Amino acid sequence: MQVLGLILVLINIGAIAVPVTAVAVMNLDTPIEMIVPPKVEQIVASLTSSGGSLEPPQYVSSTVDVSSKTVSAIFSFTNPFNLDLKINSVSADVVCAAHTFPLGDAELSSPVQLDRGTTAIITIVFTWTQQAEQHFLTEHVGATSVDVELVNLDLDVSGITVQMPKSISLNVPLTQ
Repeated sequence: MQVLGLILVLINIGAIAVPVTAVAVMNLDTPIEMIVPPKVEQIVASLTSSGGSLEPPQYVSSTVDVSSKTVSAIFSFTNPFNLDLKINSVSADVVCAAHTFPLGDAELSSPVQLDRGTTAIITIVFTWTQQAEQHFLTEHVGATSVDVELVNLDLDVSGITVQMPKSISLNVPLTQ
């Protein structure tokens, strides 16, 4: 019985040690790639070579569709990196800037390809809730626009998930 236990322990050790050793041997000349993916390394190298000057997306305009309860906010963003990027997804919670009332959520309308050194248009669609509509009617009577904050902003850029600690302030229209 003890021999069988010893054999099972050796099999478990081998099941862990053999793959780890194989990865270490394959990356012997570049051990950092075992920990940091090459795409992250490219972005860091690009940031360093460009002086680390990353400008946030610039707000361009917004349009409202009252029937679908959505606002489309349009941003332009210039890719300063020496590599192509793809924005796969963006999600955020939307709150009223004056009352911190939750209004709904915002998402990227469709993935955006950002080739190196080019500027692309990014459309974020904000869908408001029934409670948000009531908030507009009671707290923003007669207003044609409202200041909102995009909070809990999550981005997926070329497979790398980024959580933005800062909020983004916008003034969005309430009427067409």
